[in-house]
Amino acid sequence: MRALLVTDYFYPQSSGGTEKYVHELAQGLRSAGIDVIILTISESSGSYQFDDFEIHTIPPNTDNRKEVIAGIMPANNLQSFIDKLSELKADVVHFHTLTTSISIYHYQAAKQTGAKVIFTSHIPGNTCLRGDLMQYGQEICDGKVRLNTCQSCYLNTQGLPQILSPLAAKAMRLLKQPSQLSQASAIKKDHLEKIKATCSTVVTMSNWQQDVFLMNDFNPDQLALSRHTFKQINDHQELKNTNPITIGFAGRISPEKGLHVLIDAFKQLDPTRFTLLIAAIKVPAEDKYGAKLLSKTKDFPNIKWGYNYTADNIDSFYNELNVLCIPSVCNETGPYVMFEAVARHIPVIANSLGGMREWAGLNYPVILYKHDDVNSLLHLLKENLTDIFSSYDYPAQRNQNKVAEEMINIYSR
Repeated sequence: MRALLVTDYFYPQSSGGTEKYVHELAQGLRSAGIDVIILTISESSGSYQFDDFEIHTIPPNTDNRKEVIAGIMPANNLQSFIDKLSELKADVVHFHTLTTSISIYHYQAAKQTGAKVIFTSHIPGNTCLRGDLMQYGQEICDGKVRLNTCQSCYLNTQGLPQILSPLAAKAMRLLKQPSQLSQASAIKKDHLEKIKATCSTVVTMSNWQQDVFLMNDFNPDQLALSRHTFKQINDHQELKNTNPITIGFAGRISPEKGLHVLIDAFKQLDPTRFTLLIAAIKVPAEDKYGAKLLSKTKDFPNIKWGYNYTADNIDSFYNELNVLCIPSVCNETGPYVMFEAVARHIPVIANSLGGMREWAGLNYPVILYKHDDVNSLLHLLKENLTDIFSSYDYPAQRNQNKVAEEMINIYSR
């Protein structure tokens, strides 16, 4: 069996949760005897080697017409993708992203080759126009795509006051103007229908994601749950009564990751008792946000920023921590850093959304605070963390071979 893993993002061009997942899945599949190839987006053409894997590339979309960005028309790299499919002749094409450069049109092209098409949904933006599954940015949404409601919520993200957006959404959809913006929720619904028709299986990493697809009328038999891996870490540590207590944040410096919430809470703590380490991944599109956070922390020597962490040196970050904080203000499928921490026996403080809520309910060492609430987080940070986490057990490792076994079962259906 030849499996082609398709992702918009992969090493060495970028480093994040999806990249880690795809790489570890590829390793597990290879160990099980599957012929694995990875296809990603790169401005440099051709192929390259990474960890002895063959990485093929197609160029990114460069057609910035509104129809393409909106998803009404395919990206101008579609033919390159079709050519790669013809060259590689995969039995299974397993997509891990849904973007402009790798869109539903690419899924349909893969199906036309006769390959089995699988989609693993890594982010809420695959089903949500806002990208965070938070209705008007305030309440958890059930994920059902409702044309007027989703259109209204999306307009709110574009700067329209919430009090005006419901009426504006109805008027836009009725008048079909502006042409692309007025169709945003209809396009999202159409894309979900095309995923339903194209993919033999949609893989989710959490129960809440499965619930969202079920809310959008996917057949339960078309859905498969496969949770994140817990890559074995030999250097385990336990939370100790140390002074100062070192709190960590790891991830993209973008608003949905909520670092501003953690910083606002942390600045109210006793600086002699607490240190904050930030393992930052820069996001060029969010430079203003990052600069604002740097400015807010410049007078706090106990808030330390670090960059350019990789799989080879991330242990140096985690080895300094007593606890990891995940302050995201959106629903997460994991996130991946939670599993990196738990695998190292580092407890986690997280908001009460998405995957974090789910994992806490499974008796993982994850304590929750009310999402996007600085005071709720501050109250928890002031607690005796050693006592709080003493009642939790660290789960057995769930490694990449287990996930690969689940994927092979899905591929063979």
